[in-house]
Amino acid sequence: MLLAVLGVLTGIVTPLQTAVNARLRGTLGTPFRASLVSFTVGLAATTIAALLLGPYPLVPESALQGPWWMWFAGLFGVIFMTGNILLLPKLGSLQTVLMPVLGQITMGLLIDQFGWLDSPRHPMNVARAAGLVLAVLGVLMAIAAADAKTLFGGPNPFGSRHGAARTPAMLSADALRPPANGRSTNGTSSPSIWLWRGLGVLCGMSLAVQTAMLGRLGTALGSPIKASVVSFILGFVLLCAVVMLRDHGIDLGTAIRGHNPPWMWIGGLLGAVVVLMTSWLSPQLGTGLTVLVVLIGQVTGGLLVDRFGLFEAKRRHVNVLQIVGVAVAVIGIALIRLS
Repeated sequence: MLLAVLGVLTGIVTPLQTAVNARLRGTLGTPFRASLVSFTVGLAATTIAALLLGPYPLVPESALQGPWWMWFAGLFGVIFMTGNILLLPKLGSLQTVLMPVLGQITMGLLIDQFGWLDSPRHPMNVARAAGLVLAVLGVLMAIAAADAKTLFGGPNPFGSRHGAARTPAMLSADALRPPANGRSTNGTSSPSIWLWRGLGVLCGMSLAVQTAMLGRLGTALGSPIKASVVSFILGFVLLCAVVMLRDHGIDLGTAIRGHNPPWMWIGGLLGAVVVLMTSWLSPQLGTGLTVLVVLIGQVTGGLLVDRFGLFEAKRRHVNVLQIVGVAVAVIGIALIRLS
């Protein structure tokens, strides 16, 4: 039970990291600069952990005989982190968790079905298909609730004084139709908000690819922590190149001297905590259960960041239908991961 609680707490850290990095982006000006700082801190933390924990040699000769693509997991980590920094102010914390989770589930099922990236094959079955349907339905319910008037400031999403109560299925269908005024509740135009949601799904798919590649690399290196170090190194190099070419460098002096909260620099450290805790929990709980409890923590953290505006994130009302949608999605994820 204690290990499961630790897994949930580990998952809660992920949306907190996104909120911290989004605040850093506001100071540094671009998401790539914020990602670079986060990757630098994460690289330092995981390198120290790898040096302390081993095993040695750090790069076994046998690892050099593995497939070339396993060394490029960091590319997909850059896509995921930078994408999340962009998504948070557009979608809010909960949807910034849910849309990537949907992409992660979809790509994970494809990887399992076809055995891509040297992963063991796990063909689709009834339980997995039912889990996918429930996960999609739950995400659509949460989106429908986010697009509707909230319980705190408008008509009840479950019904209206002027009409019959609306069922979750009706609200999920409503989420697929643009609002009559062409605007979403967060001020983004309806076609645009669905592009951002699509980007969230793609970010989640990139994370699933990175996870599979890191699994292969971790096996070759004899440690998931060392695999994470390699991923951070590549991400660091790629982001350095992007920041130099696109953003013409980075000036940290102004941000350090400015009146900014000190916690905005800890995003990379939070990411390293997630990596280290997940690496430690997986052999204790098993991969499927670890992924499940971490995902429960992620959606819980997303709800908390939205509800309370943690780390200066924009506060967004959380209503009952969103919580119900999250619960349905979690049940679907459980069916997929534990089947």
